[in-house]
Amino acid sequence: MSINQLKLYSEFFLYGKKHKIVSIEPPFVRIKRPDGEDIQMKFIEIVSHSTFQPDTSMKVTKKELVAYDVLAKLSEPKREEVSERFEVIRPLILLEESKNNNLRSIQKFMDQYQYLLKEREELATIHQETLINRINEMRIVQKKKRVSRSTIMRYIKAYREYENQQNSRGIEGLVSRKGRGYTGRKDTKILEICHPQKPEIVLDVLQVRLSKELIPIVKSIIENEYLTKYKISKATVWRAIKRECVYKQLKEVSYSTISDIIDRIDKKARERFRNLKQAQAVYDDVARGYADRDALHPLDIIQIDHTRLDMQVIDDQTGLTVDRPWITVGIDVYSRMPWCLYVSFEAPSANVVRKAIQHGVFFKNTKKHYGTESEWEAFGIPNVIYVDNGMDFKSSDIKRLVNESLMSEIMHRPVRIPKYGAIIERLFRTINDELIHNILGTTKSKFADLGEIKPEQEACLTLNQIRKIITIYMTDMYPIRDHRGLPVYSKTPLNRYHEGCNEAGFPEWIEKSEEERYKIEFMLTLMKPYTRDGVRFGNRIYKSEECNDIIGKKETKYVVKYDPDDISRIFLKHPKKERFIELLAVSPSYEQLAGVNAYTYSRVLKIWTEEGERKKKNIPGNEQYARASKKIQDEINKGYLQKKSTRKTVARMTNEGQSVTVTFQGQQPKHIVNRSREEELFLAAKLAEEKRNEKL
Repeated sequence: MSINQLKLYSEFFLYGKKHKIVSIEPPFVRIKRPDGEDIQMKFIEIVSHSTFQPDTSMKVTKKELVAYDVLAKLSEPKREEVSERFEVIRPLILLEESKNNNLRSIQKFMDQYQYLLKEREELATIHQETLINRINEMRIVQKKKRVSRSTIMRYIKAYREYENQQNSRGIEGLVSRKGRGYTGRKDTKILEICHPQKPEIVLDVLQVRLSKELIPIVKSIIENEYLTKYKISKATVWRAIKRECVYKQLKEVSYSTISDIIDRIDKKARERFRNLKQAQAVYDDVARGYADRDALHPLDIIQIDHTRLDMQVIDDQTGLTVDRPWITVGIDVYSRMPWCLYVSFEAPSANVVRKAIQHGVFFKNTKKHYGTESEWEAFGIPNVIYVDNGMDFKSSDIKRLVNESLMSEIMHRPVRIPKYGAIIERLFRTINDELIHNILGTTKSKFADLGEIKPEQEACLTLNQIRKIITIYMTDMYPIRDHRGLPVYSKTPLNRYHEGCNEAGFPEWIEKSEEERYKIEFMLTLMKPYTRDGVRFGNRIYKSEECNDIIGKKETKYVVKYDPDDISRIFLKHPKKERFIELLAVSPSYEQLAGVNAYTYSRVLKIWTEEGERKKKNIPGNEQYARASKKIQDEINKGYLQKKSTRKTVARMTNEGQSVTVTFQGQQPKHIVNRSREEELFLAAKLAEEKRNEKL
């Protein structure tokens, strides 16, 4: 992972030539050019310049993020195992870094692991052995298994080895190398145990020695009968599989084999489906506290939350009124500078949180994209991301993104104590009062305030226009207005931010050249097959010629990354080329879907469908078409009923399997002559008599 930090006397390349930092005076940095002359430039102009390249002296960790993510191919149980191992050793890693006077690591330890220290105990006085013992004591309190000292040291060693390798990250060293099942044999096969209601979610992957015909039987019975609240026994599962084997004439499988397979399924997955309440008490992550302290410097603590804007918005392409959009905002507690912004029709979810964090960490480039007078200066990696207790913030994906990818902390504010979310709530109120309530399409905060306003009829702004308006407000207006929550000697968020950077330095940031790699890592993940049609995602199909060599059956699935904000493309992890391949939409085409949001797409399709049905009912001639269709069906039924009694009589008079030709009225093949009912019955009787005589 490549994180950069601006330091005094560190060097960097600009226009291909080396420059040196001689002083830092936020928002400016004084640098010495190769010709010896000193010049002053804004920090954001330097690091966002297309020719900027940091020297090794700027890098906190010299890392390359691999496009082929080793962790992405892991099943959910394996991935959770990696996270749990990382959680065990993380206090020890921070302790080791704190010994080198790393102030950021010291602050992280005190925020997240202060409960491991005794009252008035200094972090500098703690030894590794003492901390290992306290970690295990806390695991016992949390009803988790102890981890031996030798195992912990092995984890740390593996973490450090991978951290020092090129094109890898330390956390990859925590992936278990232990095989599951009969991995050493050539006749082993893969048994995927999936979520009973969501088959795209893989709960566990097992190596088994079962026949190809038996695997889908075992998979189906385990998923649909064993992983339920009814808690059936392993013997019942075995008997159900045995019955299916007898019915399909397959070789029966032994009880011990089925018992072993069930025992090897991830324990957490088994207990979550068979005993939900008890599993929640044991496995659900519990926040160990909240940031009950003041922010010490810019991006020390960020507050993030969602709200629904008080206005109706129309679709960019169709002009139809879609809905009230959601807004997700992050604010720097120290300076009150806005840190991130995400506006969409999607309700709060893990994906929304992910996109908001991505916006906060990366350069905003607001001058280029939105025409602002200034650049959005607050960007980079925060120490603590402070959120409420919604399920969107408790997602394991979000926890991994913050704790493992950004090496930050995610903390939850106390339940039902509004004061801990007052800063972000005040920002929401300001945006609505000063901006949204003065635009056509506003719904106001209260119904009583609407009066003669009709939001749906008056709505005239698209989602992109709203996003641009709020971005301009956040960049050029809000940071330079007085804020009552700031000290009197530094009243505006921008001044407070600059003063904080002058004392503590600019926040760490991700190099611009690596943003594309991180964007793929930030995307949502699922497993999909690549067939002759490509990857089918809902009612859309994606393809790439680079994936022609992996065309196969639906049972073989690959890691797919996708962005709900742009459904025109997805990324598939190629198992041979060891990188993510971009797959463009072919049905509908890429051009039709470029930049289209998944939620908007689904809403527009629904509106078009309803509109089509409405128009269809009003088309002259529809009733005539229905009447004509009914007449045709009546004629068919009439002809069939005329001979129905004859067909029944013939069936009773002839042996099973013997056919008698019966022609319907109106049919006149050249080799068949129409006969009366009596003639038909006579022929049938004669045929039956001949059949009986043959048997005699």
